[in-house]
Amino acid sequence: MINPRTVFASGIISALIGAMIGYGAGYLALNRHGNSQIYRYNSQAYEQLYTHKFVWIGAIAGLLIGMGQDCVLQMKREQEKEQKSSQDSY
Repeated sequence: MINPRTVFASGIISALIGAMIGYGAGYLALNRHGNSQIYRYNSQAYEQLYTHKFVWIGAIAGLLIGMGQDCVLQMKREQEKEQKSSQDSY
């Protein structure tokens, strides 16, 4: 049986890591010259992406990846237990 507490905790931790990576990606996407910020791309779509959207994209991706990874890990452990118990019964 999947433990929802560990799935949620894993998702939250990986969401924080994803948010930090997204913040770093947004920060690196900017060219900083003194006090002014000059964007590498002049398109309005790119300028909007560099604000807080990278943080949210990273957090959501981290949440989904972390929760999925924990679910797969728990199901794998459960399957290994079942295989071991079935092999022991023979």
